[in-house]
Amino acid sequence: MDYNVSSKVEQRGILVGMLLGAAAKSNINFLIQHSGRQEEYILFKKELLEQITRKPVSVGRWQTKKGYDLLRIEPKLVPLTRILVKKLYKAGIKTITRKFLNLLTPQGIAIWFMDDGSKSFKKRDGKVHALNLCFNTNIPKPENEIVVAYFQQVWGFKWGLSKAKDSYRLRMGTKEGRRFLTFISPYIHESMLYKVQTSLSTKAAT
Repeated sequence: MDYNVSSKVEQRGILVGMLLGAAAKSNINFLIQHSGRQEEYILFKKELLEQITRKPVSVGRWQTKKGYDLLRIEPKLVPLTRILVKKLYKAGIKTITRKFLNLLTPQGIAIWFMDDGSKSFKKRDGKVHALNLCFNTNIPKPENEIVVAYFQQVWGFKWGLSKAKDSYRLRMGTKEGRRFLTFISPYIHESMLYKVQTSLSTKAAT
């Protein structure tokens, strides 16, 4: 796994990936929350944020009323994070624009997929025959169309749109899916490798 945070471009790209993924706005900053089962993954994000902000990041731990373990991190506010949060949250509402997407790097795209991406296999006559990728963006159709155009024009990946209840998500088939997963694989944390393993004999995971 090759993560480079030495340049502002890479730092910005990683933060943008986090903001598009599991991050949530917290006043003028942001926080990230994952289940206790994803402790290795959130600690990986903690380390990246400490390298980028050059400030310590603490991990909050608690349990819900139903007994679920939750972990939360919130980086110390620095000018870069404040600017990016302001760019993404127009009037307090998360709004994805092409200008914001243009700040992504392959590392940031990988983080976004680890947060919101899923993989499954299609079966025919009891046998697996195809790969299906989903990017669960959970945003309105116009914003998803901006995301689709971005991936097509900047990286050459063709995502399709699929309606999911009250929102849309991105979908990709076998050939294009394998190509996309190869693209992000160098930046996938080991605890998330199941999301990019493309062997059709592998049990479907989301």
